[in-house]
Amino acid sequence: MRGDFSLLLPDLSDYSLVLLQQGRVLVESDWNAAMATLISAQRELVADLIGPHGGPANNCGFAVTLAQDKKDVELSPGVYYVDGIRCELPLALLPAGAATLPRSQQPYWVALEPPPLPTDPYLVYLDVWERHVSALEDDTIREVALGGPDTTSRRQIIWQVRVMPYPPQGGTNPTCQNFPLDEWRKVLLGNPPLLRARTGPPPKDDDPCLATPDARYRGVENQLYRVEIASVASSGGGEDTTPTTLVWSRENGSVAAAWTATVGNRLHVAGVHDTRRGFTPNDWVELTWDTLEFAGIAGTRVQLTDVDGPVLTIDPDTASDGIEPEPLKSPHAKIRRWDQRGSKASPLVKGAVPVVESNDDDSGWIPLEDGIEIQFRAPNGGPHNYRVGDYWTIPARVATGDIIWPRQADGTPIAVPPHGIEHHYAPLAWVSGAAAPQSLQKMFNPLAACVVTAQQRRGNR
Repeated sequence: MRGDFSLLLPDLSDYSLVLLQQGRVLVESDWNAAMATLISAQRELVADLIGPHGGPANNCGFAVTLAQDKKDVELSPGVYYVDGIRCELPLALLPAGAATLPRSQQPYWVALEPPPLPTDPYLVYLDVWERHVSALEDDTIREVALGGPDTTSRRQIIWQVRVMPYPPQGGTNPTCQNFPLDEWRKVLLGNPPLLRARTGPPPKDDDPCLATPDARYRGVENQLYRVEIASVASSGGGEDTTPTTLVWSRENGSVAAAWTATVGNRLHVAGVHDTRRGFTPNDWVELTWDTLEFAGIAGTRVQLTDVDGPVLTIDPDTASDGIEPEPLKSPHAKIRRWDQRGSKASPLVKGAVPVVESNDDDSGWIPLEDGIEIQFRAPNGGPHNYRVGDYWTIPARVATGDIIWPRQADGTPIAVPPHGIEHHYAPLAWVSGAAAPQSLQKMFNPLAACVVTAQQRRGNR
């Protein structure tokens, strides 16, 4: 959720309703909290009735069959629920005259190139999550009657059909009845890292312009900071070894523009909201598009050397990866600004901040700006894993000189798992050899039935 929001915190389950009061100021967070409360209650009810996953018997979608050449799997149209979230494969997506959709043609493709199926036996499953959609991804959001502003944004359900090796468990082939759903989900979700945030004194420096050292937020504007995992550590050895890194934004990553062309080292953009604070020289920006986001891959980070209206000049030597020469060929190509800065004491790695962990209260704190610091902590329960795109948001408020963050009774900040992205998984089928896939789906019948009146019952006697 990288939109322009003032507050974006996890839903509180003990509130059932948001009530507006007369004569009060209405902010966008109240509306968003009301909608989140409603949708959360709706999904919890659906999950309570259906269970973790299931589809309507008269329109159950995502049934898996093998393609004729056995090199892909195909999916039937219809509806399937995962943790109360409704996923639909509409008939309109099927090729003309076809009864099923090949996995490689699914709308939210999970890879840059269609990967081959793993060596069987393997599992076919649904990965369901939500992403934020702005006018950069869907131009129809704009209100043309008002001159084209993006008055709102959207949250979109993304479903992805994936495959993974899955041998028989304990010598027993998986079935709908014996599939170990909870254990399997734990493996996919992993053990996420924890993060906590606080306001602390500014770093020691000889600069007389620095504020007096005190533990408070020293910014002059209310902000919603976003900390997002940019890369996960690799251990290729030698120069290929890279650490886990993060990027951060003081405006929740919402400063972005459409990337329309590349001419040498100059990137042309459109749709910059704030020309004064949109992009400036020395900013680090990310070049990305839909396919990368669907695949959970960060875009290329590169530093700007000059900004001239809608033309951004980059330093190609700072690029973390290759730069797409023809962005119009990539769906919804965009350039997003991040606000991390490097220093001699804390140099960046490919434009991102290296992640350090500490379970000690006095070490491992990573400074952002204006007194805000973060610390990553290893959770209990064994090894843990980072995922690109996982994020935390930190609201900062001028009136209190502090951030909004959960604390213990003594004021110590609490370490929490990522605020998103939240993935939901459901098994669809198990494939072994050339035999037909073993369905792992569940179905439910409609609750409604024909009403028989007392008069009809007497007539049937």
